[in-house]
Amino acid sequence: MAKSPITQEYLDELISIPKRIIKNPRKEFTIQSGCRRKTFEVYSDKYNEKFRVFMRQSEMLPENYSIGLQLLCSEFDNDPILFRCNGPHGGNLSLKEHFVTHIHRCKLEDYNGTFYTVEKSIEVTSSYSTFDSAIYYFLTTCSILDAKDCFPSAWNVSLFEK
Repeated sequence: MAKSPITQEYLDELISIPKRIIKNPRKEFTIQSGCRRKTFEVYSDKYNEKFRVFMRQSEMLPENYSIGLQLLCSEFDNDPILFRCNGPHGGNLSLKEHFVTHIHRCKLEDYNGTFYTVEKSIEVTSSYSTFDSAIYYFLTTCSILDAKDCFPSAWNVSLFEK
């Protein structure tokens, strides 16, 4: 199937269309600069698009984490992050949403005839409350079909998680 034109609707659909893992994550998280890290790549057969998935969690403050879906696309100067699940990391007093679990979604904007993406949308969420439950929420929201094989513990979220 041919690629769709880059529109906001297309970017939104890229979050939820089925994807399969093409570059497996390591079994264990690596540690770098005080963060637990894991990265892998997924692919959409429907649109012939590749994505990078990244998972980061602070070792010092485990509630400070980010799990994101990044489009690997030559049509932008930078590969846009389409979707991100974050823990309550604070750090920006003008954005009260940063002090609770929240989601960022990519927005497409036109700047002097050149399209670029920004993470303007911030949604407070109660769909997850820990890094492990955020992994499950992210993998299912982004429709990563074979994720259960690589992240079996994500499907064993405690009954007390929301």
